[in-house]
Amino acid sequence: MKTQTPLDKLIADKQLLEEQRLEQEQKLNENFRYIQDHSGRLLLSGVSTLLFPNTKSTKKEADNESIITQTVLTPSAFSAFVPIVWDIAKPLLISWGIERARKSLVSWLFGKKKKR
Repeated sequence: MKTQTPLDKLIADKQLLEEQRLEQEQKLNENFRYIQDHSGRLLLSGVSTLLFPNTKSTKKEADNESIITQTVLTPSAFSAFVPIVWDIAKPLLISWGIERARKSLVSWLFGKKKKR
């Protein structure tokens, strides 16, 4: 058996790494293709998991779609969204309140006064 020179070892390592890179790239492309093909279903299942975290499904994937469409929003599902809604509404309410206070202050200071 012929002993490998350091250059031969480097070339063999380079080829091995290139093969591994191509294999990983192919797996990554397959994953992206799966995500693109099933993005609607993945998004819907993610939202349903947020809305109904305690439900456990034991049926097949085809049955999951009917379960998701048949579920009714419960008050506990809405309570999960209260912090998110508050984070969105708070800046809007503050800016509306500041604008309203500014208009009231300006009209009070510089508004036309009624003649008596």
